[in-house]
Amino acid sequence: MATFLVVSITTSLTQCKKSATRQLDELLESQSSFVSATFCEKNKNQLVDRKDDCDQVTKSAKEEIDSILNRKLDLGIAPVIVDKTKGKEIEEFLQIHTQMGIRYWEIWKANVILE
Repeated sequence: MATFLVVSITTSLTQCKKSATRQLDELLESQSSFVSATFCEKNKNQLVDRKDDCDQVTKSAKEEIDSILNRKLDLGIAPVIVDKTKGKEIEEFLQIHTQMGIRYWEIWKANVILE
């Protein structure tokens, strides 16, 4: 009886959890490209069939980082100021997405202030 109860509860909990695909759909509708791209990178093995969506949102995140860092050129020696919430999303993205982190992390930390 106890074993049946444990199996029942475990089955119920796993069935209630949203699939990675469903979670991605919700993030794409309601969150920034950084949150969605971070989710894609963390769950890439479960989102193989959504590679195009993940590639697109990662490209969008990269373009936004480029845009922010290009402001540095306009400001000269002054650092770029980015909203703290958005900055944290970007930093998490750079830490999770290895390729982007290698490309941008040092430049980001040297040129951006979160406020």
